[in-house]
This record gives sequence, C-alpha cells and structure tokens, in this order.
Amino acid sequence: MPAAAPLVPVDRPLRKKERTRRDIYAAAMTLFAKRGFEHVTIEQICDAAGIAKATFFTHFPTKSALLFEFHRLLAAELAAQLAGPRESAALEFRRMVDLFAARWLPQAEVMGAMLREFLATPALIPAAEDEARDLRQLIEGVVRHGQARGEFSRAVSPRLASTIFFATAAAILSGHVFQEGEATAEEVREQFLSALLHGLGAKPESPAPVRPASRTASRTAPTNRRSRR
Repeated sequence: MPAAAPLVPVDRPLRKKERTRRDIYAAAMTLFAKRGFEHVTIEQICDAAGIAKATFFTHFPTKSALLFEFHRLLAAELAAQLAGPRESAALEFRRMVDLFAARWLPQAEVMGAMLREFLATPALIPAAEDEARDLRQLIEGVVRHGQARGEFSRAVSPRLASTIFFATAAAILSGHVFQEGEATAEEVREQFLSALLHGLGAKPESPAPVRPASRTASRTAPTNRRSRR
C-alpha cells in the first residue's frame, strides 16, 4: 500500500526559508563558541554561512535576535516530545524545563550574552512576542492539561503562567537572580520548578475569629446610654 499523502501541502519556499535561518544560526553559534558573542560581527556570520548581509537581515533584525531561532528549535523539539500519549502535567513541565536547560547550559555563556543584549534592545520585544508564540502556546497547553487533570489550579490563566515562565527564565539566565557560584545549575533548576509549580506555598490569611464577650465583661463594660427617667 502506498504511503498516505501529507494532510498539509509542503510549502517549499517556507522550507527553504527555514533551512536558511537554521544555517545562519548554526554558523553564528559555531563562531560564538570559538570567539565569544561580543567578538563576532554580523559580517563574519554572513561569511561563515555563505550568505549576503541583506539575507541575514531578512531573517534577523539584529545579532541578538538569533535568540528567536533558539526558541523555534526548542518549540519544535518540545512539540515532538508532547506528540505522544499525554502524562502528568507536572512531569511534562519538568521535562520541558530539563529540555530548556539541556539546550541552554552547554552554551550558557554565549546564550547569556545574547540574552542580555536582546533585553537591552526594547525595539525587539514586540517581535519577540510573535517569534516565541509557538513555544508560549506549548507551555500554555501543558498548563491547560494540568488544570484539566486537577493538578494545577484554575485560578491562574495559562497565558499568565507562560508569561511567568518566560520572565523568570529570562531573569535567571541573564544573571539578574543568582550571583556566580551562589547556586549550582541543579539547584537553580529545582528552585525554578518549585517556584513555577508550587509558588511560595503561602495560604491566604483568614480573619481572626471573633471571640464572644464574656458575661462578666458584658456586665462591667461601660455604656453611653442614658437612663430614662
């Protein structure tokens, strides 16, 4: 029996665009690993990738915007992980953080420098919202799955949860939370997961119970009523 045709036609121009973007990213990361993020120019990346400078800017507005491709690749890998039978949402969340760490930590110095430069360029933030949409939707999907299973509270919207994920990860990875040597990668990972899955664990304060006045106190309590004559 011949293989079934794909349900969605392949968009060849889009596939070519994706390959070009990934080739640029791969060439850049190789140079960053050798020379450091700050010491590599866009011209050098273009030479290594065998492209014109205009082609680079077709895909990435700045050097730090190469972070967009990291998000795309991570989203594709995470989507493949979630394609099978679903399991505990907490376990899926843990595996998602593990995957993120596995792709980030081997090149942590380069990725940290890229992220810091990215965060220092406010003009890139609107584009980041669009570029990270696939990854954000995957995170929201895990949260909804957990809410449907009763694992996660329905009091927090999936969109807010994904925003907290991104904001917390960005703060940690850009070096704004832990000082160098303050915590191991494993300790940071566990604190990150604990903060996301359990929060501070504080219960809302309940009002102090009102104690009924004792009879003695009732009899001796002063009154402002004037006696009627």
